[in-house]
Amino acid sequence: MNELDSLLRAAGRMMLDYQSPKVFSKGHHADFVTEADIAVQSYLVDALQRAYPHAKFLAEEEDRHVLTDALTFIIDPIDGTTNYFRRRRCSMISIGAVENKLPVFGGLYDPYTDEMYLAERGKGATCNGERIRVSDTPIERALIGFGSAPYYEELFSLTGRTVSTLLPKIADVRRTGSACRELCDVARGISDGHFEWRLQPWDYCAGTLLIEEAGGRCSDIRGGSVVYDRPMAHMAANARIFDNLREVLQSADCENPDSMV
Repeated sequence: MNELDSLLRAAGRMMLDYQSPKVFSKGHHADFVTEADIAVQSYLVDALQRAYPHAKFLAEEEDRHVLTDALTFIIDPIDGTTNYFRRRRCSMISIGAVENKLPVFGGLYDPYTDEMYLAERGKGATCNGERIRVSDTPIERALIGFGSAPYYEELFSLTGRTVSTLLPKIADVRRTGSACRELCDVARGISDGHFEWRLQPWDYCAGTLLIEEAGGRCSDIRGGSVVYDRPMAHMAANARIFDNLREVLQSADCENPDSMV
């Protein structure tokens, strides 16, 4: 894990070195990539290939996304790209290692706050070397993070309806623009749950392991386990509210049967 820590910190320095990165559209509404995303991803893949010559890669800024049973690194070079080029200081770098299609170790790094989150299957989760745990907050006092899935117009109404359904049952909602940031907040216990109706594996791979090792739960909102080879309706929460939260999310989805991922 020390090597992963060092690699993520180096990538974070590279990310912050770009003062005004070039921004390109990826072809969908509000879906952007910067030259820094591409450079950081290239750096991470090159370094990991040297350390793990037989490993495979599934990374956001590439065209081929195939997951096998081999050791595979699932990488988000900059999660929260719009935050990044708008200088909102809320973006993270994420690396999850998956073997037999299940995460085995991973790390997420926030170069703005210098917070390093690390997790290894069966060995717990840490932030800057200190063990972290999810909260035990009941649902009526819960803060729930969410992603608005801005790239997918077909999910706009469902997302809005879900928030409206949730608000009378919880304390409040939060949205940062970085799924990785919000999953770390759940693992650390300063938020109590998170959902997004369509997330990509690089958005949630390392964060899912972090939450599970911190005592929380993650799943597909519609039922079933988290998968790492395709996008999914992802949710996470502390163990106390997980089932209740999933019921509320599913109730909003029942009104929109055509929104299936």
